[in-house]
Amino acid sequence: MYKAAGIVALLGACGIAPAATLRQLTMGQLTQSATAVVRARVTGSFATLTGRTIYTHYKLQVSETWKGGSAPEVLLPGGVAGGYRQSFPGVPSLAVGNEYVLYLWTSPRTGLTQIVGLSQGIFSVTPQSDGTIQVMRPRIGETMLDAAGHPVIDHAIRMKLADLKSQVVAAATTGAPR
Repeated sequence: MYKAAGIVALLGACGIAPAATLRQLTMGQLTQSATAVVRARVTGSFATLTGRTIYTHYKLQVSETWKGGSAPEVLLPGGVAGGYRQSFPGVPSLAVGNEYVLYLWTSPRTGLTQIVGLSQGIFSVTPQSDGTIQVMRPRIGETMLDAAGHPVIDHAIRMKLADLKSQVVAAATTGAPR
């Protein structure tokens, strides 16, 4: 829970920083920090101005829930609303019509759902010609630090959907980060 709060605090700091610095999360840490892990299709989006921050709301059609409960939408800072455009370094965007595995964190205080670890918590879902389904997360180009605060280079992740699901279920069940 404290790790997730720290990630959300980092997300808030992105508004005042010229570049994002992310803490590298293992797959187990992503799962443990998430209040939900879902496979979902983005069915629509709209942006709202809340205070001085624009948030893009992405509507989700959840097909599978691997951890926690289902979430009808996820919010990401940035977007266009009221004639203004706002963007934040390190904040990803989702494409309407695309399917993803999303590591989500819902704030108990605000009830708003966001993505754990920014781009680290988004995997694109792609059916393959052999009938298998792959998930992929590209290499993240933002500055990334390990748990000790040392710079690390991120690597793209590609695997079978079934393998990712097994990892999530195992980490959620045992509670042990991998």
